[in-house]
Amino acid sequence: MTPAKEVEEVTMTAAVNGQVQVLPLSLSSAEVRLSTGGARTSIGKVSAKEGRWYWQHRDGEQSSPIAANRTEAANALAAYHRAFKAPPAPAAPVRRLLFG
Repeated sequence: MTPAKEVEEVTMTAAVNGQVQVLPLSLSSAEVRLSTGGARTSIGKVSAKEGRWYWQHRDGEQSSPIAANRTEAANALAAYHRAFKAPPAPAAPVRRLLFG
């Protein structure tokens, strides 16, 4: 007998919760982008190993195999990014005297 293979439909782009975008690269990997103020920024990748999905942030941080599917791993990567890689607070405006 031939072992059954898991079949997963690969689409070009899949939006997750309206802010996370998953771009499949292959059946076992995908790029994850996060919407920030209208622009989409790549925050890392998700990959599968031995049937479990893990994420790798663009700065090199990596999870253990934590998810049953690509979407769960992408959401976990986005949660990590939001919690630990928040954008810096905008600097206060500089006040200058017009007349010295």
